[in-house]
Amino acid sequence: MNSELKRVGLLGGTFDPVHNGHLSLAAETMQLFDLQKVLFIPVSQSPHKIHYKPTSSKHRVAMLELALEQKTALSIELLEIEKGSVSYTIETISRLKERYPDWEFFLILGADAFMVMDTWKSYADIFKLCHVLVGTRPDVKLELPVELCQTLGLKKTRLENNNDPLLITLNPATGKTIRLYHIPPQDISSSGIRHRVQAGKEIKNLLPPAVDHYIIKNRLYRTESL
Repeated sequence: MNSELKRVGLLGGTFDPVHNGHLSLAAETMQLFDLQKVLFIPVSQSPHKIHYKPTSSKHRVAMLELALEQKTALSIELLEIEKGSVSYTIETISRLKERYPDWEFFLILGADAFMVMDTWKSYADIFKLCHVLVGTRPDVKLELPVELCQTLGLKKTRLENNNDPLLITLNPATGKTIRLYHIPPQDISSSGIRHRVQAGKEIKNLLPPAVDHYIIKNRLYRTESL
């Protein structure tokens, strides 16, 4: 990768399959926060979905490659796939910091993931290694756990994101920041796509055409236990 990169977003997930919501989130976040690249980091096995067995990494990575083929600022980081077991965000970011010590990382999260960060392994250390960008829907109110608020040095558990999202900085004390920002509401989810395929419904407007064709060609999600 380009050694001159400095501001890099990290977007982790199962990506089973990758869809337009993921791509829109990456593009919106890049523009808002002047990121030079976003790394999509497919997980091998999520510690938060331990009972869910995802589609093989071979298929999930192939679909990501198709989705990102024409998007030079978006690329895939296979660090967690290569590990081949349960991956933890703190370990992944630590390894990326070792590999690219001069890069400034921005962890991209949805509001749901942010609100349960206190359940993550060594979550407080994540805020010391990278900035955290939390995409929320307009006028959303986040009710954070008390422990997470204490870690962030916040005096109240409810956060309201109804102003200019670029000006909301929650935790400058650690040298890193946490910012809430608006993302366009999209009713798309990987699980919803899998359900639709199994039910024989159309999905072509929910993900890139090449990914739709790949799913059809490889008969993915047709008999999956959802």
